[in-house]
This record gives sequence, structure tokens and C-alpha cells, in this order.
Amino acid sequence: MFFKRKKDNELFPDTNDVLIVFDDEKKTSDIQRINEIRDNSLYVHGHYNIPIEDTEITNSEEGRNFFYRAPSQSITETRRLAQLEKSIVLRHITEYKQPQDENGTDITKMLLIGAIIVAFIMFGLQGCSGSGGV
Repeated sequence: MFFKRKKDNELFPDTNDVLIVFDDEKKTSDIQRINEIRDNSLYVHGHYNIPIEDTEITNSEEGRNFFYRAPSQSITETRRLAQLEKSIVLRHITEYKQPQDENGTDITKMLLIGAIIVAFIMFGLQGCSGSGGV
């Protein structure tokens, strides 16, 4: 539904937006399909987390192209942010706890109700045994 099959049998998200990262110092480039755009940032899961304001946007027949020209240190930092976000998401997934049932009665409530019932029975028995006159 959200994925479509490409010629090389890899799954890509149903977006045609592409991120092209130019490393000005090394004179290299990396082309990745964008997984998500949110919070004014481009996300290529596990690879890049880049603010949209730092990119140049062009249109093509396939979709939008986001060009990011930066020094090596900046590219390394965007990769580090992407890996950090990925590890945070994975940690939240592994630490997931089932929500507590808020409508269920706990043992403290049951013990309190039991103590009140026992107290009423005891007062009732004392009242019956104490009024045995005439």
C-alpha cells in the first residue's frame, strides 16, 4: 500500500523526493530517496537528518530534488543525528510497556472494601448480642 516495487526488487517508500548530498571537501556525492519530511527536516532513515532550509530544491519529472552542499564535518554531523534518532526510536520500541488497565480494581481497593464489610458485620453482631434484655 505504502510501498511500490522497483526494477531492482528493492522496496522504496511511496515518495519520489530525492536527497543529493555534495561533500564540498571530498568532491563526492550521495543520492538517497527521502523517507520522511517532518518538523522542517528531511529524513533518510539511518543516513541523514537535514534541515530543509539548508537545501536547494528543484523539480524533475520524478519528483523534488533536494540538494545539500556542505563540508565533510557537516555531513558527518547529519549522519550522526540520523543514527542517534534511529537508536532512540529502537530504544523506545524495546522498552515498550503495556499500558496499565485504569478501570481494573487493585488489591488495595479490594482489601479496603473487605475491611469495611467485616467492620459492619462485627458492629451488627455486637448490636444483636448486646440488646438481649427483657
